[in-house]
Amino acid sequence: MKIGAKRFKVGGDKVVWIVYIVLMLISLLEVYSSMGKAVYDKMGGDIARMFLKHFGLLLFGLGITYVFHRIKYVHYSKLVKIGYGLSVILLLFTLILGRLFGEGAARWISLPGIGQFQPSEIVKYILVLYVANELASLKDGIKERKNFYRLIFRMAIVCALIFPENFSTSALVFLGCYVMIIIAGARFRDYVMIVPVGLFLCLSVFGLYKINPDILERSGTWYSRVNLWLNSDREEITQPNTATMAIATGGLLGKGIGNTTQGRFLSESHNDFIFAIILEEGGIIFGIVVAGLFFVLFYRSLKISRNARGLFGRYAAVGIGFMIVFQALVNMMVATGLMPVTGQTLPFISYGGTSLLVSSAALGIMLNISVESAKSQDSETERRSDEIKLEDNSVKSEDNNEELKQE
Repeated sequence: MKIGAKRFKVGGDKVVWIVYIVLMLISLLEVYSSMGKAVYDKMGGDIARMFLKHFGLLLFGLGITYVFHRIKYVHYSKLVKIGYGLSVILLLFTLILGRLFGEGAARWISLPGIGQFQPSEIVKYILVLYVANELASLKDGIKERKNFYRLIFRMAIVCALIFPENFSTSALVFLGCYVMIIIAGARFRDYVMIVPVGLFLCLSVFGLYKINPDILERSGTWYSRVNLWLNSDREEITQPNTATMAIATGGLLGKGIGNTTQGRFLSESHNDFIFAIILEEGGIIFGIVVAGLFFVLFYRSLKISRNARGLFGRYAAVGIGFMIVFQALVNMMVATGLMPVTGQTLPFISYGGTSLLVSSAALGIMLNISVESAKSQDSETERRSDEIKLEDNSVKSEDNNEELKQE
C-alpha cells in the first residue's frame, strides 16, 4: 500500500493497522469525554490544552509506529544484550533516586525538555526482545534444564528491580516472557515448578508487610488495594465503587458518547479506569467491541509469529502481542472489579504518556516482522515462478529437439 510519495510506504499486516487506528480514534473520543476531573485538578480547567497534548501524543505515537515498522527487526537481535545491561543499570539508577528523593523518583525519571517517563515501560519490551533472541540462539534449546533456569534467572533480575515500585508491571513482564518460554518448548515439569515459587514469593511480601510495614515503601499500597478488593464496602466512595456505578448506569447500550456522569468523580477516569467510562457511555455492547479489538490484535500477532522468517521474529511477535493484550485485559478486569487496582493503562486508549509511545514502538516492531515475512513469501513465489518458467522452457526445448529428429 502506497500513500503519497513513493518513499512513503505503509506495509505489514493491514488488520493490525486498522485495529490500531480504530483504538486511537476511540481514545480521542473517550479521553475528551472523561478528562474533566483531571483538567480541573491539574490544569485549572483548560480542557483544550490537555486534549491537544493527548492528540499530539497520539500522532507522535503513530509516527513512532511508522518509523519502527520500516526498520528491519533483525537489527534488534544485535542490540538486545546491550539493551539488557543498560536496562539493569537504568532500573538500579531509578531505585537509587527513589531512595534519595522519594517514592515518585523510583518510578519516573524527569528529563529536561521531555518530561517524565517510566523506565519500566521501556524495559519490559527490551526484555521481551532479549528473551526472544536468547530462545532463538540457544544451541541445546530451552528443553535443557540449565538453559531454562539461566533464562528464568535473567528475567527475574529485571523483574526484581521493577518489583519494589511497580508490582503489576513486574508480574506482567515476567508472565509475558514466561509464555514465550512455554511456546518455545520448555519442559512441562520445569515451567510448572515456577508457579508455586512465584505464588510463595508474592504471599511472602504480604506476610512481611504484616510483620514490618516499612519493609517496602509501596507494600502498604499493595496491601490496602488487595484488602479493599477482598473486603469492599459498597457504600464507601472509592475508585472501584465509582467505576462499578459507571458500568451499572451504562447498561446494555450506554448513555452515549460524552454523557458520562461518573467520570466527573473518578480521579483516573481518563487513564486507569477509562474502560469503565467506555462501558458507561457505550454500554456492554461497545465494551465487547473494544475488548474484541484487542483479541483480534492478539490473533494477528499469532499469525505474524507463525509466518515470521526466523525464530527471533516468531518469539518477538508473540511476546509483543501478548504483552499489549494482557495489559489491556488487566486494565479491563480492574475497571470491572475482577482484580485489585494495579495502575495499568489501557494500551492506545488511555491518556498518553510513556506507555502509549513505547507500546506504539513495540507494535511497529511487530508490524515489521510481518513486512519482512511478506517480502520473504514474495521472493519465494518469484523463485518458484522462475523455476516453473525454466522447466517449461526446458520441456519446450526437448519437444523441439524431438521434432527435429523426426524430420
